[in-house]
Amino acid sequence: MKPAAGFIKFARADMLLPASDRAWRTSSVRQANVEAIWNTLRNLVFGILLIRASADPVFSLLGGDSGAASMGVGALFNVLAIAIAGIFLLLSPLKAPFPVIGIWGPFLLIAFGSTLYAPDFNPAARLAFVLLTYWAFFAIPFFILRSSRDVSRLVLMVIASSIPPTLYAFVDIARGLSDFDEFRLQSTFFHANIYAFYLVLVLGLALYVRASRIVCVSPRIRTLLTLYIPLLLLFLLLTKTRSAWGGCGLMLLVYALKIDRRFLAGFLLVPVLFIVHPSLIDRLTDVTAATEIDSFSQLNENTRLNSYVWRQTLWQSAIPPALERPLLGHGLEAFKPSTPSFFPLVGPQGTDGHNIYLQMGFELGLLGLLALAWLFGCVAWRLARGLRRDPPGILIVSCILVAYLLESYSDNMHFYLSFNWYFWFVMGTIYAWLWREEASAEIGERAWGRARPLKARDPDGSDRRKRPYGAGTGQSSR
Repeated sequence: MKPAAGFIKFARADMLLPASDRAWRTSSVRQANVEAIWNTLRNLVFGILLIRASADPVFSLLGGDSGAASMGVGALFNVLAIAIAGIFLLLSPLKAPFPVIGIWGPFLLIAFGSTLYAPDFNPAARLAFVLLTYWAFFAIPFFILRSSRDVSRLVLMVIASSIPPTLYAFVDIARGLSDFDEFRLQSTFFHANIYAFYLVLVLGLALYVRASRIVCVSPRIRTLLTLYIPLLLLFLLLTKTRSAWGGCGLMLLVYALKIDRRFLAGFLLVPVLFIVHPSLIDRLTDVTAATEIDSFSQLNENTRLNSYVWRQTLWQSAIPPALERPLLGHGLEAFKPSTPSFFPLVGPQGTDGHNIYLQMGFELGLLGLLALAWLFGCVAWRLARGLRRDPPGILIVSCILVAYLLESYSDNMHFYLSFNWYFWFVMGTIYAWLWREEASAEIGERAWGRARPLKARDPDGSDRRKRPYGAGTGQSSR
């Protein structure tokens, strides 16, 4: 009976407290619970970021493809990412209403709506949920970022995720030595292109850490990142992904011209690398080599279109059927099964568009393209508006965005799930920081406006501080 009596006594004492004290105690418990949930979710996000870049081989061994077009073991991570973002949004629904919902909302609404008239609902719905995971990783930083120091932590987390793929890259290179001319480095990713785009992102973040005025790292980490850059560049060359080369080259050129001219010396080593590894030159000359044909019937094993001309031919063939449904498109995941009907150079299995803008126009129509332009435009506008807060850092992040847009011209970027998680997480991190900085500045300006003292005036309306001392008060002005 003593424990029960003690509990009753404690309850009576609690009831005797004023209502404001009882409300404060309840609020404190609720706040502690929310903080515990927040810490748990943040740690889950950190764990996903650290392992996702090296998880594809593990998912394959466990019997599932983690790509955008299938649902395997990796789908559990997709569900987890969406759940984390959803819980954050429920815990703080008014945290960032426009950036979290308004930017991605139109594109996701059109994508999910297009699944209803897509040729095959199941793959269309799967891809729509994959796109939803990209939104999740864009939205999460708005809830876990609390200061500029968190920007450093989150950016370094993405860079740290590249350590396992970097170590495995040496194993991949050793396996490819037997046929090095045909070898393309892909490390832990399903395709060399995905690894190449991921490397461009990591290289951009390494340059961002070196350039940014808000990133706080020790001189040792800064030195390690500087030494890390040449190794990542070497790996990028070995992927033989030309669009990634172009995006990275543009980013390095901007960094060398605007931030650190010493990097211009690095461009002198590029010809040496091409001489040492002639197959790299073949990747470039393959684009410039033209094949003159009058009809597709002239193509055979000896006469082929180079990869870029093949893409251009595919794009030109896709425009007439795309114009048949210009407003809403043919539905998500409709491009690949439709290609055999208008492009004779593919088999019955079809092919994807190798151009995200054309494929989105074909599948989602003009409305989908406008929604995609709205998404990228909002991110670009925020970066341009926030340039004054960290000019060198935001310049590099803008180059990362431009590189993504350029790479999307010739590749199926929206299918590369793991890379897109990192890319949109970085964009969300920088956007969230700029959004918070601007909101804090506006609050500070309003508070300063309320606290600013009013000018002292005489009854006639004149400014008292401009009068000589004693004037109009009966006192001597001497």
